[in-house]
Amino acid sequence: MPKESYTEDVVYAFVCRHPGMCTYFISKKLGMTGGRVRYALSKLKEKGLVKFKFERRSTRIKKLTYPVDAWSLLPKVLREELKGMMKQKSSFRE
Repeated sequence: MPKESYTEDVVYAFVCRHPGMCTYFISKKLGMTGGRVRYALSKLKEKGLVKFKFERRSTRIKKLTYPVDAWSLLPKVLREELKGMMKQKSSFRE
């Protein structure tokens, strides 16, 4: 497994378990350099697996990382089909 792919997998798994952390804390908790984590996060964002939110509690702005929910990763056609199936299922219960 390429080192880059391994790093992305580890960072993504960490973000899924600990949403809302900044790059600095992710790198400290995983024992990786900040640059390595930033690079992995940028690749994950390109793939649509994570999103960033900016927060300002003091004079510093933090870039917080969150995983994208699985529903939005599905193709639109499949989401519409599943919504229809769920509506049908709920009508059978009544």
